[in-house]
Amino acid sequence: MDCGGVGYRAAVPVSTLRALPAVGEECVVHTRMVVREDAMLLFGFATREEREAFDALTSVSKVGPRLALAVLSAMTPGQVAEAAARGDVRRFAAVPGLGRKTAERLVLELKGRGLAAVGGGEEPGVSGGDGGGPFMEAREALTGLGYSIEEAERALRDVPPQESVEQYIKAALRKIGGRR
Repeated sequence: MDCGGVGYRAAVPVSTLRALPAVGEECVVHTRMVVREDAMLLFGFATREEREAFDALTSVSKVGPRLALAVLSAMTPGQVAEAAARGDVRRFAAVPGLGRKTAERLVLELKGRGLAAVGGGEEPGVSGGDGGGPFMEAREALTGLGYSIEEAERALRDVPPQESVEQYIKAALRKIGGRR
């Protein structure tokens, strides 16, 4: 980046790379500087929500800035908030470089922080318990049928709140069937 004639190198998530204009055009990049004893690192984000999610992620023990960028490259801030609110360890563990124990720590530490402001929060049909409610159970069932996590979530997001796992699955399969 060139800012007032001074060049800066900033690490960014993939979503920010996609949002940047052509080289030479002006844009706003929301930054966060991380100062360590051996380095000063600059991280850039296309939106304030991405930067807030980055701050929330890096506040979790054992999650550094590079791992937080990996999470934000794989998930939107809303998906991060949603996964934390649901207790969705599997979603975090699917991020390259993020192990199951760190994913569990992320869920545990982010769950009570009220990340709804970052984007998302809990949706109807989501219970606060570790089971994740009918929505999560339906997603697990759909992935068991061979659909990817993304396909299952996309179909389930389009479904109005349901009373049971079976109703969620039936409605989601109708949505998926209509797309093909």
